[in-house]
Amino acid sequence: MKKTLLVASSLVLLTLPVVTVSADSFDQKIQQQNEKINDIKNESTSLESLKRSTEAEIQSIEGEIQAILQKKTTTEEEVNALAQEIQVLEEKIIKRTEVLANQARDIQTSEPSNRLFQKIVDAESIGEAIQRAIASVTIMNASNSIVEQQQEDIATSQKLEKELQEQLVAIEEQSNALQGKQAELADVKLNQEVVLADLALALNTEEEKKDQLEADKAEAQRQREAALKQLAEQEAQARKEAEEAAKRQQAAEAKSAETAESPAVQQAAVAAAQPKTEAAVSSETSVSSEKTATTPAPVQQAAEPKEQTSTGGWQMPVDSVHISSRFGYRTDPTGASGNQHNGIDFTGGTGTPIYAIQAGEVVEAGYGPSTGNYVIIKHANGVYSYYMHFSTLPAVSVGQSVSARQYVGGMGTTGNSTGVHLHLGMSTSLWSGFFDPAPELGL
Repeated sequence: MKKTLLVASSLVLLTLPVVTVSADSFDQKIQQQNEKINDIKNESTSLESLKRSTEAEIQSIEGEIQAILQKKTTTEEEVNALAQEIQVLEEKIIKRTEVLANQARDIQTSEPSNRLFQKIVDAESIGEAIQRAIASVTIMNASNSIVEQQQEDIATSQKLEKELQEQLVAIEEQSNALQGKQAELADVKLNQEVVLADLALALNTEEEKKDQLEADKAEAQRQREAALKQLAEQEAQARKEAEEAAKRQQAAEAKSAETAESPAVQQAAVAAAQPKTEAAVSSETSVSSEKTATTPAPVQQAAEPKEQTSTGGWQMPVDSVHISSRFGYRTDPTGASGNQHNGIDFTGGTGTPIYAIQAGEVVEAGYGPSTGNYVIIKHANGVYSYYMHFSTLPAVSVGQSVSARQYVGGMGTTGNSTGVHLHLGMSTSLWSGFFDPAPELGL
């Protein structure tokens, strides 16, 4: 019995420390995972705060850009109004000059004498002669005064127009600077979002590791409890067998003493009293975990763009082709026109010549807050072409017929624009049905 109990106790002593050390190891690893997770969360929180600050700064700059564009639109409208006023004044001066010439001619030819001096000489009195002379001179002086005043008005308007043009240059420089800063902040925001995405992925990975460790710990605890239960059952069974063996041995000894049988018989009785088998009990515990390997789905390659070909009959609107933005979806640089870009933007210097892409009739020409100085031409096939953001008023007018490659204006940045360029659009209806001009131009 003592031998059996010793075996059972040894099993308990050998098994329990292994399970206990394994559980402690899991607790230490889980604590390490918690520290990693907290570090990632703290870094993510700090970066989120920086991202919100960046977004607020971007929104502030967008507001400044909107204000500048509004100021730009107002200034451009004032410049165009002054240009029209100067044109009207110049026409009035021409007419007033003609009137002065006619008045001088009338004074000289209206009387039989054909001379102003004769008028004065023929007067009945000196007073009448003086009055006639004063009247003629007054008329001439009044007309001359009007012309001089109009010329002063033109000079004043031209000076104001120059000042406004200088303001437009300053506004454009300020707008370009803000656009540059906005682009830099957008890049910073994008980098922050990339880092946040990496942190989120790392956090997810570390949390999955922690969950696996907790699951492994729970499994180890379950196996430990099962092992303890099994050891307890084995120990109880060993005690029971030892007690039964002791009882049998005592019975055999008593019977041997009573019958005083031969040594051979006694030996046989003792042998019969011994337990037939005495098996050592052992217990094995194992902790297994399955790892599932996930194979990523194959990455689909983006389809190569189809080659665009010209359908013929259309000409280039500029001599040197430099494209900054194509037709279709894009992020609106000003936030005022939407993300659908209904045309192609060609870049160049201020005043770069712009030509009609095909013969047609001018249906609109003037200035708009969004288009700036612009022209729309309707072609024989029913297609409309749009030319926007001229530096000055268009060189053609409504109702005028134009030929292919005829000059229509100079490149600028008037209207809802952030830099010098030509916006070229094409549509099947006036201000609707826009389509991509690139295939038509072979771009």
